[in-house]
Amino acid sequence: MGLINQMSQTIDDFRNFFKPDKEKVDFAVHEVVARTVALVEDGFKYQQIEIALEASANPVIHGFPNEYCQVLLNILMNARDALLERRPEEALVTVTISKEAGRAVVTISDNAGGIPGEILPRIFEPYFTTKGPDKGTGVGLFMSKIIIENNMGGRLAASNQGEGAQFRVEV
Repeated sequence: MGLINQMSQTIDDFRNFFKPDKEKVDFAVHEVVARTVALVEDGFKYQQIEIALEASANPVIHGFPNEYCQVLLNILMNARDALLERRPEEALVTVTISKEAGRAVVTISDNAGGIPGEILPRIFEPYFTTKGPDKGTGVGLFMSKIIIENNMGGRLAASNQGEGAQFRVEV
């Protein structure tokens, strides 16, 4: 039921995405992150992917909590897809919440081997995808970047760290 409600909210969010009358609100990052992780937790467990949530702070930011959730959900689903494709022995996604220089920072890291260097600079381009036509449209990371950078005044970046990819969301 939670997933159905989230999907319904997603449709509403996309419908309202370009409307100028959206209202920003203050929200606790940990609350939105925990809600997002709860949406995918069972599916990850079923696919033998461990998801860990670590928080050293609980910053409050001013923005759009549902859109922020969409960004996190998109990154988590991409991590899941990479882990299912590459099948590391102990698949793991780690979500970390911290506060740096007065900004909320959420990192999402996986151990799926990272993003090939030749495509890393292109992952936020519209319609760029490494997935087949039945699995991806190439707009998820593009829209995520617009939400974080244009709508919330933050920054979304990706890099290879340790055994996989890391996405960093700063607001």
